[in-house]
Amino acid sequence: MSGRPTLRGGPAQPGRAGRGTQPGRAAPPARAERVARTPVPPSELVELEVGAVAHHGLCVARADSRVVFVRHALPGERVRARITDVSYDRYWRADAVEVLVASPDRVEPPCPHARPGLCGGCDWQHASLDAQRRLKARVVEESLRRIAGLDLTVLVEALTSAAPDGLGWRTRMRFSRTPDGGVGLRAHRSHEVVATPDCRIADPLLASVIADPSFLQGPASPDRTGQAVELVAMPASPPDRESGAVAYSTRSGRWQVVQVPAGEGGAEPESRHPDSPRADGPPPPEAEVQVVETVEGRRFHLEPGVFWQVHPAAAATLVAAVRDAAGAAPGDTALDLYSGAGLFAAFLAAAVGPTGQVIAVESDEAAVRSAARSLADLPWVSLRALRVTPATVSRLTGGSARPGVDVAVLDPPRTGAGREVMTALLAHRPRRVVYVACDPAALGRDVAVAAGEGYRLTGLRAFDIFPMTSHVECVAILEPTSTHDPTQAAGR
Repeated sequence: MSGRPTLRGGPAQPGRAGRGTQPGRAAPPARAERVARTPVPPSELVELEVGAVAHHGLCVARADSRVVFVRHALPGERVRARITDVSYDRYWRADAVEVLVASPDRVEPPCPHARPGLCGGCDWQHASLDAQRRLKARVVEESLRRIAGLDLTVLVEALTSAAPDGLGWRTRMRFSRTPDGGVGLRAHRSHEVVATPDCRIADPLLASVIADPSFLQGPASPDRTGQAVELVAMPASPPDRESGAVAYSTRSGRWQVVQVPAGEGGAEPESRHPDSPRADGPPPPEAEVQVVETVEGRRFHLEPGVFWQVHPAAAATLVAAVRDAAGAAPGDTALDLYSGAGLFAAFLAAAVGPTGQVIAVESDEAAVRSAARSLADLPWVSLRALRVTPATVSRLTGGSARPGVDVAVLDPPRTGAGREVMTALLAHRPRRVVYVACDPAALGRDVAVAAGEGYRLTGLRAFDIFPMTSHVECVAILEPTSTHDPTQAAGR
């Protein structure tokens, strides 16, 4: 999964623009014209019957004839809610502050900060994990029905190696400095920083350092309240390290490393800047700070700011799903658009073999550098440091010894690939396209475009790789309809 935009309001991974949207600051529903209106007093409460789930951790209710998107509620509940936003003509926003009739799916949130007016990072901590997955499935189903005209039943799958409580999984996060020098996350749709030294979804390595962020008091520490601190977990990876570590970046823009002693939690971690002098020689280059991720025995060497999946089990899960969906064969030509650090390209290359080729396209230079290091043993992978545009996609196979495209994988940003890129891709007439989507609405839009180009959705899997949040990852298969002959269309 390549790149996501980072928005404020909750934890986010550093990395490519487009894919790291923070769970707590999701994009609002369809925007209407703003109108002059006397705000509802913050103390005013309304009683609401909560209806169906909507995207971004919201449920739909009505106050008289007004649509109200309610946070911290569940379908079927009756709640007392505080109106928080009346700036849109067609709908208001509200927080459920008291539950009058509870859903059987409601649970006590495991995090004390997952409450109205507090941290915006998690959307569904008040729902059981099974209920969270059902809610996400309904959102995917509704997006495909409403946008692409498809009536599907969706099952959101739990990751097989995920923690059963849905906590402690996020290995990449963006925190903000609190007034007392600690770290916190932003309140929902707000610039206010809420102290969260005990964030429940943080990976244990991150949790150990945010509990005692004394490492931020050095010369590169954030210089003002609210300034961002990027954190990336670096698990122990013998023989490289006997203990885990955390890479972090603040206002200096340089990555530093905090060593976390094995089994000691956050007990006085040792901080080291990559340019600090060492007794055994000259200072190492900044590029030495690398995060090593391993998937099916292959090691990926990443610069810390390069996008990678934030759940430890997500990369392997998506690789298996994409590989099965693509069905690439020896000798095939495969495209990998928005290829990031080369995760999918590596395994496509294993499938097509030396007689095939993989063309991987990525605009982030740091990601391309990381991919070049990690895939150096696969010379039939061609890494292209290009933006994915209609023009670049159209001419990807120009001059190739094997013109044409057999299979394509794309993992676009949260906004999707868009009509022009989809049209350019499908003009190559691949026999199969695998679309990895982190936003159901964007998936629906691009599937609708594919239908107009003679491709239909033939398979869909959805994965709960962001527990406690509203986000869901989908792997969709697109294939030519029977009325189109991809061989003839491609001129092969």
